Amino acid sequence: MVKKGPEPVSSFPKDKIYLFYDLETSGLDPAFDQVLTFAGIRTDSRLREIDRTSLTIRLRKDIIPSPNAFVTHCLTMKDLADGQCEYQAARLLHSLFNTPDTVSVGYNSLGFDDEFLRFLFYRNLLEPYTHQYANGCFRADILPVATLYKRFCTPPVIQWPCLDNGRPTLKLEHIAKENQFITSGPAHDAMADVEALVALCRRFAQRSDMWAYALGFFDKQTDLKRVAAMAETCRIKDRFFRNALMVSSSFGPDAGYLAPVLHIGGAIPYANQQLWIRLDRPECGKIHPDTGQFNWFPVRKKPADQWLVLPALERFTDRLTDTARKTAGDVIAMFRENGSVFLDTIQVHRAYAYPEIPDLDPDAALYQAGFFTAAEKKDIARFHDAGPFDIADRNTLSRVLATLKTPRVHTLAARILSRNYQMPATKEFRDHLEKLATGNKITGFRGDEKFTHPEAIADLADPEFKPENLDMRQRNALQSIDAYLGQWTA
Repeated sequence: MVKKGPEPVSSFPKDKIYLFYDLETSGLDPAFDQVLTFAGIRTDSRLREIDRTSLTIRLRKDIIPSPNAFVTHCLTMKDLADGQCEYQAARLLHSLFNTPDTVSVGYNSLGFDDEFLRFLFYRNLLEPYTHQYANGCFRADILPVATLYKRFCTPPVIQWPCLDNGRPTLKLEHIAKENQFITSGPAHDAMADVEALVALCRRFAQRSDMWAYALGFFDKQTDLKRVAAMAETCRIKDRFFRNALMVSSSFGPDAGYLAPVLHIGGAIPYANQQLWIRLDRPECGKIHPDTGQFNWFPVRKKPADQWLVLPALERFTDRLTDTARKTAGDVIAMFRENGSVFLDTIQVHRAYAYPEIPDLDPDAALYQAGFFTAAEKKDIARFHDAGPFDIADRNTLSRVLATLKTPRVHTLAARILSRNYQMPATKEFRDHLEKLATGNKITGFRGDEKFTHPEAIADLADPEFKPENLDMRQRNALQSIDAYLGQWTA
């Protein structure tokens, strides 16, 4: 059990239930890799535990496990053998996350876990976004909250760890060890990580004022109102812009996880994206000789995401490094000196649209293909209502598939039935498996490629995986993968 400190006076809304969760996966690609284990602890608004859920999912035939992932979480094929099929697990998790008034809470979840869930739901013909906004549900990520507490909470409510080289670290496993959180297993065990997360949040909630402020970043309307309330005080040519500060663990400890930023407007093709320029990078004030534009890579922030934006108030700007303040001043001066170039560069970035990915695999098409249409939703409802599929024979499954008339739903449903039940693979899915076996390209939504059998075999030969470099659990995990890959065939 988690070591419990004094019960905090929580500022959580009284009608919410909190689902603290963690995932372990077969690799790092949210579209192509698979959730293998899920652990969740539900609490009430005062962070008192209600119940727990642990779930193991069988490895799908079309998933080639990443040795790097398995060396991290140390699962074996034996651990996964008795798990649920992915379709059943997806429906269970979808119900859990979409229980009305549920706030799903993870650690780096908006940078990793939540996207895995979206693709898990999508390829299993479940609404991929409703847990983010519908029926009083929303998400929160404690990694950016931890970053905020580290920079601004004095006196600190936890001991902040450092690595052996003296560098600060925000990894949950290091925070748990430094603060002696008691968990039921090792780091990267899903339930142990959730126990550590709940313990950390109980500490944070002891500062109820700061806790309430931090959680407000994950409520869409609150986040939007906070940004809208910031004054437009930075004049460049004939226009005014918002100066602000942005908090992110990705900025690193040298910057104090804090950067001065400038709001340059919304993305024209995407109504939910706002563009921000970091001002603490000298290159942002330089004009590229080939394009004639400022050298920017804007942060594309969506409401209630992992980028926390603070007003440029003195109590916040005082925490910037001297270098960041000076660089920001120099960069703004360059914008003002080249006002026309600055405004032209803004328009280029605001008009940018993600390119269409040719030959995109159906599993990875969530963003490019868009929301399910009304006709597709009718097919989806017909498909789900036709279950349970585990007691159906091949002929019955074929008849179910024949009732689906919309191409996208038909393709995804055929994959569901082949992956999880007794349905023979369609030609489309047989081709997919053959590409996995031969190493041919299977295209993802970033233009990346699905991990294949030849790549996994090559990874196993990496010198870092020599037995002397691994502990016993890691060796067991790699031996299990080696045996699995030796037997795997398309």
